[in-house]
Amino acid sequence: MADDELVSRQQPVQEDMTMQQRVWRFERVGWYLLVVIVLLGLAGVFGNGPLSNAQVTSADGRLHVEYQRLSRSGTTDSLRITVRGSAREPIMVQLDGSLLREASIETIQPQPQASLSQGKAILLQLGTSEDGIATLYLTLRSEYVGTLECAVRAGPSSAVRFSTFLFP
Repeated sequence: MADDELVSRQQPVQEDMTMQQRVWRFERVGWYLLVVIVLLGLAGVFGNGPLSNAQVTSADGRLHVEYQRLSRSGTTDSLRITVRGSAREPIMVQLDGSLLREASIETIQPQPQASLSQGKAILLQLGTSEDGIATLYLTLRSEYVGTLECAVRAGPSSAVRFSTFLFP
């Protein structure tokens, strides 16, 4: 801009160009912040996106869990648990942690052959396929806000721990 455009005028209205420049700067920063928030949302920071999807595998490789690292309170989230075992032999999977205490299980597929309560944990007996793999799909919903922990165990050496953060 030319220097004469930045001079405060008195006519036809009183201007304060120094203040006007501050307002314009603040406005530009606001636009940049809005663009960053939209890009973070598209990337999955607020749930269901590449930054939100996570997976963890046990040290022995028998247990694999896919979950949502970031989500929103009140939404449904998927939890996929895959366990390797012996062909056609049942596998016991133990689920424990605040994630299961604070969230309600809306669906569980396939239905476990047996389910037991073991203290604060849930013990599920799953059947395996001909190749010895059992996959459990859970849909969870929670009204909680904050971090929830979960532990999944399929035997003494196959265990994983993970956490999910729920935005309001």
